[in-house]
Amino acid sequence: MPSVRRRLEADVITSDAMAPSGEAVAHAEIDGERRALLVRGGAPHESLHVAFDPSERPAHAEIVAIASPSEDRVQAPCEFTHACGGCDWMHLAHIAQRAQHLRLAEAVARGAAADSSAPKITFHDAPRDLACRARARFHAQGERGALRVGYFAPRSRDLVLVDRCIVLDPRVDEARGEIARVLGPGARGDGEISIALGTSRAVVDVTWSRDLPPDAFARADESVRSGKLDGVRVTCGQARRPAVFGDPTPWIAGADGAPLELAPGGFSQAHEGVNAELAAHVDASAKDAKKIVELYAGAGNLTVMLARGGRDVRAIESNEPACEAARRNLASRALVARVTCADAARFEIPNGTDCVVLDPPRTGARDACAALAKGPRSVARVVYVSCDRMTLARDLEILAPRFSLARLDVFDMFPHTSHAEIVAVLDRKRS
Repeated sequence: MPSVRRRLEADVITSDAMAPSGEAVAHAEIDGERRALLVRGGAPHESLHVAFDPSERPAHAEIVAIASPSEDRVQAPCEFTHACGGCDWMHLAHIAQRAQHLRLAEAVARGAAADSSAPKITFHDAPRDLACRARARFHAQGERGALRVGYFAPRSRDLVLVDRCIVLDPRVDEARGEIARVLGPGARGDGEISIALGTSRAVVDVTWSRDLPPDAFARADESVRSGKLDGVRVTCGQARRPAVFGDPTPWIAGADGAPLELAPGGFSQAHEGVNAELAAHVDASAKDAKKIVELYAGAGNLTVMLARGGRDVRAIESNEPACEAARRNLASRALVARVTCADAARFEIPNGTDCVVLDPPRTGARDACAALAKGPRSVARVVYVSCDRMTLARDLEILAPRFSLARLDVFDMFPHTSHAEIVAVLDRKRS
């Protein structure tokens, strides 16, 4: 017979530090053992009554009641924050969010600088924390003639529907409702929907598990022709090529103030204002370099900054549409850089390179860092842009035998969440 899960309740007091997962940390006595609990929606230094499954390690607890709230707790401006898996720190005051981001960055720095002095750590605020996200990814399910588009619940694949997402640029949020109407009745199966900004309205990229009904394509065409969306790209069922309506090219404001083209469905930073500051910081961190290799270059978000001033820049990116966009972004600015379509993890850094810039996906750059640790001695500086603290800490440890951590800068790219972009600057150790 299957085992029956127990559900226990306990009174706990949270610690002063949040876990890297964004949850509050507490402890409880379970069967004579002191165990850690991770409490979603918890805040530092508060007394809670929680429920949890003790078979989990660590156990994830739900708040039943707040006996004594933290001074850091505020009323979340979004009514869906407890059900939605998105903004996990919206119940924390901004000053508390900032403090926790710095605590988590300090933990990364301690692991990377065990044999050297502590690096400088700087936090960069977002200029706006609501109606600011220029892109989003949604999950959709169609069954029994109805289509549901929303976010996943915390630690679950249950779909949460929201009337309005207040952190999104209003054009992105409006497009969410429009694409639900477009796919609409008759859509069966499930899919992923990416929405970003186009030239004036939003663009939508749909990947659907089954074939969609013909009238969905007719509605997509009508939505573009009427100006509700700039473009729609749909890949569904066994189709080898997407159906395209209008211009599904995403655009963001580049860090240099000029428009930056992205690959349809491709990656971009979520907050244009924070991205501009981050890219300028990366550029300044590499200012003394003459020969730069940029790994995981994407559509050239950093490349267009690095290529200024006549520096020799080689940008490596595995996605061909992103490479093509990067070349167009450089050409529109009359900048010169070599864009190479190749696997950044296996690219051999040429001799004479004095700076390497990396901006890998959430999985990090283990192989690239291992190669850098053994690579050309000409590389005097590494600038690593990361969206994941855990993989950054791992990769900094790989680089530690050859490079020392000089500074960390934390950019609040995703306000009201436990996620941030971190830029680590490392210098070659003197032998």
